[in-house]
Amino acid sequence: MEEKKLNFSDCKILIVGDVMLDKYYFGTVERISPEAPVPIVNITKEESRLGGAANVANNIASLGGHPLLCGTVGHDFQGRELERISKQKQISTLLLHTVNPTITKARIIGGKQQIVRVDYEDKNAIPYEDKKILQEKISGQLPQCDLLVISDYGKGLMNDEFCHFLIRKAINLNKKIIIDPKGKNWEKYTGAHLVTPNVKELSDIVGYTVPNTDRAIEKAAKEAMAANNLSALLVTRSERGMSLISDMPPIHIPTHSEEVFDVSGAGDTVVATLSLCLASGMDFIQAMHTANVAAGIVVKKVGTATLTIEELRNNL
Repeated sequence: MEEKKLNFSDCKILIVGDVMLDKYYFGTVERISPEAPVPIVNITKEESRLGGAANVANNIASLGGHPLLCGTVGHDFQGRELERISKQKQISTLLLHTVNPTITKARIIGGKQQIVRVDYEDKNAIPYEDKKILQEKISGQLPQCDLLVISDYGKGLMNDEFCHFLIRKAINLNKKIIIDPKGKNWEKYTGAHLVTPNVKELSDIVGYTVPNTDRAIEKAAKEAMAANNLSALLVTRSERGMSLISDMPPIHIPTHSEEVFDVSGAGDTVVATLSLCLASGMDFIQAMHTANVAAGIVVKKVGTATLTIEELRNNL
């Protein structure tokens, strides 16, 4: 890998999607509650991290790129916290404040074991007027960006109309589009250059459980591509690495990590790294290999994690 190609300082990526705040409560478990058969966690540390589409932006910033994060937050403490962390991480934002609360996932961890996750979210549709404001903001910013990432977590923002609008705009401006998908409707992603499902998401779209084998992944990916008019899928396969299915012969590469500690957020790292690699001039295959190494680094970390450009260079 050429050293100059791992300089992402000129890459500006627009990320549009479901923005979240991830809360972590770390503690110790020493006894069971007398009120119910559940562990009592004595909290010793609390952390707030960027989640969802915001974690993609955080990974891009950590690798030296310039993310512009676009989505919605609520008029609440969590929204202010998310904006504070974004500013601290030097992430530019276009965050629209809506009546819906900021999507928040709170994880309580005893020792190294996640005990429970508490979610705060409202899946009511984003008001039409708010989406129109977002569309205008995006239309003004997309021309200055190198690539568009759609980070869909199925929380209501990325519906058919909004996705079609984004993809049409990006295609007209000759910008590449990477999509981290969710749900059973991929027709809304038609026109994207690359869609990055994991095996479960691929199973959801084809309607049956896809075995995590090369041949089964190839078959299911081609079905999904044909049904939704897509040109390429990069399937992330956890301990089996990843597979690129396109008009070229299929490419399968093994995982870069000897141990998998926590896969939460690894898909965000893959999308972030792919976007920077493609924006910097790499082809799909080079970008895939680099993203695989990046994923192998973050799965060794606890929770929603990022990596630095130095870590990536050293592991490559």
